[in-house]
Amino acid sequence: MRRLLPLVAMMACSRPPALHPDPQAFAYRSRSKVPDAAARQIAAAAAGDSRRRPPWSEPHPLHAAGGAIGDGRDKYLFGETRLYLGEYEPEPGKFREIDPKDDAAMAYADALFTVQQLQRWAQRHEIAWDVQLGRAKGRVGASGADSATRELLSDLSRRSGLGPEEAEMQRARLDEKYRDRR
Repeated sequence: MRRLLPLVAMMACSRPPALHPDPQAFAYRSRSKVPDAAARQIAAAAAGDSRRRPPWSEPHPLHAAGGAIGDGRDKYLFGETRLYLGEYEPEPGKFREIDPKDDAAMAYADALFTVQQLQRWAQRHEIAWDVQLGRAKGRVGASGADSATRELLSDLSRRSGLGPEEAEMQRARLDEKYRDRR
């Protein structure tokens, strides 16, 4: 039995981690293993982006499968961006609901930003990404989003009633309107 555990662990790392259908989260994973040096750079860029542009719903750390970031080994990277907030608790016991139109605008803005991040990382490190929101799946590579991912973003755009530039401009207004969420 003890001899099987390393074999099982190695087999688990030989393919990317599964993405799970969640209509609230935009999930992503690298399609191939990423060199550790690139993983460290991507993790640092993700952390910096989160500080400069705080996520709407909750922080979305980057994770690694097949080893820890910084261990020197190639690994798969994965994460998710929670798109919808719905409501939050600004004070213990007091809840505030988000206007559904505001939530849709922020969901679109965060999904669009995440796709742009993935494209930048794909260009810099020659890796491609699988993405999923609910049952919708797509890919993002150095040349951008594939048609399935563009359709996913179009659906979010329709729900929000905003285009790409408008969604990003709404972020500042909505961050201010709901500033007590942090």
